[in-house]
Amino acid sequence: MSIKKILLKHQLEIGYLELTVAQCFVGVNVISGKLLIHYFPIFLLLMMRFAIGWVGMVGIAYFNKLSLQRVYRNFLFLSSKDKWLLIFQAACGGFLFNVFILYGMKTTSATAAGIISSITPIMIFGLSAIFLNEKINLQKWLAIMVVILGLLVLNLGKTSGTMSNALLGNFLVFLAVIPEALFTILSKSVGKKISAMEAVILVNFFNLILFMPFAIFSLRSFNFQAIHAKLWGQVLIYGISGGIMFFLLWYRGLTKISANIAALFTGIMPVSTAILAFLFLGEAIHWSDLMGMTLVIIAILIGCNKKIFNRLKKELSL
Repeated sequence: MSIKKILLKHQLEIGYLELTVAQCFVGVNVISGKLLIHYFPIFLLLMMRFAIGWVGMVGIAYFNKLSLQRVYRNFLFLSSKDKWLLIFQAACGGFLFNVFILYGMKTTSATAAGIISSITPIMIFGLSAIFLNEKINLQKWLAIMVVILGLLVLNLGKTSGTMSNALLGNFLVFLAVIPEALFTILSKSVGKKISAMEAVILVNFFNLILFMPFAIFSLRSFNFQAIHAKLWGQVLIYGISGGIMFFLLWYRGLTKISANIAALFTGIMPVSTAILAFLFLGEAIHWSDLMGMTLVIIAILIGCNKKIFNRLKKELSL
């Protein structure tokens, strides 16, 4: 059997792997961002992320014999509706999400933000049914409930006895969930019209343009000479993980997997972040983290494996 036939036979498994690795790269991006946010203005850091993503994707496209002229031409061939949807999708996955979450975090606790963000899978789940007409069966409902439970356990385990009551901050974090979910839904829709590589080039470009005025403004009080070489290497990792690897793998995975199943894989991000924080930042992993991680993995297995679901269904007499 040829490699091409093997790949076609295992499309679902490849899609699951792409979505998993994509969310792991988000974890890398979060850890890198935690380190860099102490040295760079937020908007400058985000602009650099998308600049690295755009330049890197242009280089990858060149080696794959995809010219910028062709990307631009294919973008022009899209209908006006699809053009605006792609621009809006880019703004959702980059600009809107980051602005809402960063300003929300200023006035609420990380724990409160984490708990509110736990509704992301159910948001994607619901929007996929409304806008993509994806069917929701008992298997998917059970999987999504388990993944949300896992995310709640992961975040509740980080409480120090108090929760923030900052209504504005909590509201902004909730608003951040909406563009984050819409990004996946729009990726599934617009992704049918252009290739994953073209979409990632355009998403990085549009976000670069959106962040540029704010980044330039923040340069007034920034000293480049104070940044040592190691930090620039970390900026490169930040840009590659968040601007290239996540987008490229997420788009590719979504071409093979329904959006409501992809919602389950958003639970991988906090799992990978917790593991990376333990490995590189020296943060402890508690029993609640392990329990939350286990529930997220169980949820994905339930949602993606019919045999496991049927066995569970039989045990619970559902």
